[in-house]
Amino acid sequence: MSVGTTGGERVRRYFDGAAERFDAIYRSDKGVGQKIVDGLFRGVIHRRFELTLELLGTPQGKRVLDVGCGSARYGVELAHRGAEIVGLDFAQGMVDLANEAARDAGVAEQCRFEQCDFLTWSDSDHFDICLAIGFFDYIEAPAAFLERMRALDAADCIFSFPKRWTLRTLPRWLRLNANGCPVYFYSAGQVERLLRESGWEHVDIHHLSRDYLVHARLT
Repeated sequence: MSVGTTGGERVRRYFDGAAERFDAIYRSDKGVGQKIVDGLFRGVIHRRFELTLELLGTPQGKRVLDVGCGSARYGVELAHRGAEIVGLDFAQGMVDLANEAARDAGVAEQCRFEQCDFLTWSDSDHFDICLAIGFFDYIEAPAAFLERMRALDAADCIFSFPKRWTLRTLPRWLRLNANGCPVYFYSAGQVERLLRESGWEHVDIHHLSRDYLVHARLT
């Protein structure tokens, strides 16, 4: 996301302030009440985490780019499984949490996290896997990002897109916009068109309760 845009700057500010609260969704050290709330309203976040790891198989020795890495829950787990991680986020608060998580997990040497704009960022080395989980929720114009991700020629790419019409769409839109953060939703047809126009031919779309989880491959 280009943080030079008005929407991008709003998202950056929101996640700088909400980094700790967002990361808490993944934690197990919380009370019974919070666990019940998470099960009712945030179960999809845990399901897409599990499904992503299942789809990627064994990442041993692979190089992973995680766009919108957040607090690096995916990156740390993949590093535990033998991958090398480069994580990018537009919020420094998230990057700080990612670095802390990697240190605490003993995988810091396998991870590098940067606060940056993906569209202007570059890395000369090849990536085997590209992730963008919970990223396109906050992207007003996703085509440029998908085209750049396709240009990486990573063998496996996994993205999530929030569904446009669910019971949670309106409450989520109201809550985030009330806190100054824009959020965007997608139809299945829109997701299929965006991927096709970005150059992917081999795509599987998994329907979760709130999200589409897309597995795009080169072959």
